[in-house]
Amino acid sequence: MKNRPDPRLATIAIRTTTIRYLIIMSTQPYSDRNPRARYVRSAIMTVLLIILLTVFISAGLWQLRRAGEKHDLNAAFSAGSIVETLTKPVSDTDAAKYRFRLIKLSGQYDPRHQFLLDSMVSRGHNGYYVLTPFISDEQTLLVNRGWLAADADRNVLPDIDVDGELRTITARINRLPAAGIKLAAPLERAASWPRRLLYPTRDQIVAALDTQVPDYQLLLDADQANGYLRDWKAVPVGPEKHYGYAFQWFSFAVVTLVFYVILNVRWIRQHKKSLRAGKSHE
Repeated sequence: MKNRPDPRLATIAIRTTTIRYLIIMSTQPYSDRNPRARYVRSAIMTVLLIILLTVFISAGLWQLRRAGEKHDLNAAFSAGSIVETLTKPVSDTDAAKYRFRLIKLSGQYDPRHQFLLDSMVSRGHNGYYVLTPFISDEQTLLVNRGWLAADADRNVLPDIDVDGELRTITARINRLPAAGIKLAAPLERAASWPRRLLYPTRDQIVAALDTQVPDYQLLLDADQANGYLRDWKAVPVGPEKHYGYAFQWFSFAVVTLVFYVILNVRWIRQHKKSLRAGKSHE
């Protein structure tokens, strides 16, 4: 699996380059002998200011939008616990509408055909989500029973056995896990169960089970039996982080503007000083 590029590196590079250029410009000696060069330099600084302010403010606004989106998801997650619990599976077209809603179903697990969703990180450790088919009223759904740590030896899979007795479960509707970037997701141990998958699509799961399933998963509630670590959240990173990034971008826009003003004030003062020196020699 390829590592996702760290956006912080691009941010640091932009800021470092900008500061370096501003410092260079601030240390350039003022010259009244070449007004054309002075005006060109001033024009470059103005254009650079406009570009940088546009980039920094746009980035800050984007972070605020992301924070708002995550705030809405957290609110929907909380609301899903207090509104009426569903008692029937929802269609794929309604899955987004009922995302994070609690659902209560009776049925039985299919212990012979389970999936281990690979490369799932919890509290800094690599592991698996355990995805178990649940048959309710002749319909197969996918229940995420929680997270298990992976063994250092990739050939050793965790024991995820569960009985197939009739039971009633409470779970929460959510999307299937998806990678932040498109990844190749080869099947491992394809001839045996449990089957290890890397960010599977619904079509891959349907092909493996040879039966239709909805395009969502059910997150087994934390108080339900036969589950593992279930620290369910609407989003892995809360809106607070995006507010922090937005503050950084807006702060850098302010710093850039202050630099621009300081440089122009410095040049104006030097220009006036040069004019006074010229008059004194007349």
